[in-house]
Amino acid sequence: MRNIELADVDKYKCKEANARNGYGLSNNQLKKLIKEHKDGDEYKKALIEYRLTDINFHSDVTLMMLGKYDEIEKYYKL
Repeated sequence: MRNIELADVDKYKCKEANARNGYGLSNNQLKKLIKEHKDGDEYKKALIEYRLTDINFHSDVTLMMLGKYDEIEKYYKL
């Protein structure tokens, strides 16, 4: 994960979203997060990485950080 200090309120929102979604993501949700990560600023990218790490998508976070979005999309057939 990036070395950016996230606001506690933003961390809380990520955890709440994960809880609402049963600690998983639909293909559409993951596709949206990939697009937001591609287009986002460093803070937005850190938030997405935090959220995905919270639900144990560690491999996907690593691929996002390396800019290998196509590998994620291919794996999940997005």
